[in-house]
Amino acid sequence: MQLARVDSLALLGLNAIAVRIEVQIARGLPAFHLVGLPAALVRESRERVRAAMTQSGFVFPQQRLTVNLAPADLPKDSNGFELPIALGILVASQQLPASAIEGIVFLGELSLGGQLQAVRASFALGLGFARSLEQRGLGAAYQSRPILCVPPASAAECAMAYDGPVWQAPDLRALCESLIDEQARPSLAYASVAYSKSEPLASPLMAPATTQDLMDLKGNPLAKFAACVAASGGHHLLLVGPPGCGKTMLAQTMASIMPAPSETTQREQMAMASLRRSRVLHETMQQPVFRQPHHSASMTALCGGGSPPRPGEISLAHGGILFLDELTEFDPRVLEALREPLQAGSMHLAKGTHSAEFPARFQLVAASNPCACGFASGQAQASLPNTPDSTQVMRRDFCICSPERLRRYQGRISGPLRDRIDLQVQWPAVSTAQLERDWAFDLMSAMFQAHAIKTEQLDSAAAKKLAQLCRALQLKRQGQLNAHLQAAQLLEVTGVDPQTDPLLKKLASLGFSQRALHAVIRVAQSIADMFGIARIDERCLALASQLRRLPSFDRST
Repeated sequence: MQLARVDSLALLGLNAIAVRIEVQIARGLPAFHLVGLPAALVRESRERVRAAMTQSGFVFPQQRLTVNLAPADLPKDSNGFELPIALGILVASQQLPASAIEGIVFLGELSLGGQLQAVRASFALGLGFARSLEQRGLGAAYQSRPILCVPPASAAECAMAYDGPVWQAPDLRALCESLIDEQARPSLAYASVAYSKSEPLASPLMAPATTQDLMDLKGNPLAKFAACVAASGGHHLLLVGPPGCGKTMLAQTMASIMPAPSETTQREQMAMASLRRSRVLHETMQQPVFRQPHHSASMTALCGGGSPPRPGEISLAHGGILFLDELTEFDPRVLEALREPLQAGSMHLAKGTHSAEFPARFQLVAASNPCACGFASGQAQASLPNTPDSTQVMRRDFCICSPERLRRYQGRISGPLRDRIDLQVQWPAVSTAQLERDWAFDLMSAMFQAHAIKTEQLDSAAAKKLAQLCRALQLKRQGQLNAHLQAAQLLEVTGVDPQTDPLLKKLASLGFSQRALHAVIRVAQSIADMFGIARIDERCLALASQLRRLPSFDRST
């Protein structure tokens, strides 16, 4: 009875789990048993392993063969177990010495001819393997880290994610010959193993190639100012206004004023892209991720799920923008599922006895009409005449929704969900003359001067530079963006107490919840950072309260 052990990896979310492949050859009728909760994909590997070994010139043992994938309680669904299974059989049948595979982790799919094929989610596997070693405190130095042996098609992505030695081999025969011959082993080393440190990172989930510029957006200075505040502090933004006023255009403009995410966030984006089988691009990432799911998206599409778990749109928007256009058209149950990720910054998926967690620190930008017809406004509305003339009918600049229909439409966005959105801007329909009176640049000019930014107009380049400087200030001061400050940290960072501040006490009397008051303080701190002042003053709190005007479209207001 012969026994062999080979090391491999499996994924659970973005975490790499060490898998020990045990191969036993015993006396008995020829059989090939695969145990350890293998998925259908893994069970089919028996025939590919048999064909690859015989085509590579090895002898497949005609005895009772048992392969165990440990830990036994973890479902295995990966095409990367075929190479370590084949190597385990070779070691158990004494066609390969056991010392040849010590200290090496193998991943790879085998073709019938013995060639090594690419591994699914190779970047995520490499990143998860590196993180698991860091958590265990193993292999701090490059040379002391375990060797990761993968197919040539996966070597580049693994080397980008894993900063230890990465080996590659074209086929099973060449790999075994190099493992046996000590002098031939250096030929297995991937030439660009230090790629992750010497080359810029990129994400396959890029923003649209053509993005709008902030200066192209005409009208509603309050909304443009809110977009700049959202980019500077990482706040969620809700835009409510009539159709055609520019809500979608402003949301797309957000991609041009948002700073690029950190290197850690980019790696997590690339890992989730590899889980979704997206191609990893080797280009510098200049803009944040921009995801815009359709309003018919299901719960699984938005939040993730499946077996094995796959990230949804909120995780794919990690470090970037999740734009939900026509927010009231989404299934209310799907929107309610956003409440926890909006606060926690992660998505926890549980299925059976196992659970997976995906990062979901996205910035929500949502747009909605005020009512079903789209023409309700926070300002007073004229009543629908009994016999409207043809001009009024063609213009459709008045609301024709009944109060019950209006309440039912607005009720599709629940109060708890809206309460978690820091910036809420109502976009009223105004005249062309009012559109030209754009005070946003006058306000932003003082902020640009405070940070020595020279510009003659409110464009995306200046707004992005201001956001970069403000975010750097926040990370230095508190280690996170203002939007992520919890209630316990607000008093220490801002020095504003909602129980004693006169303006906040007035807002509380108007119906603002404690969460809403904390949101006002967070936004006020971002405005203070934009003004370049150390502490929040009354001007900052007043502006922040104007950027959180809870939309109300009752005609009596």
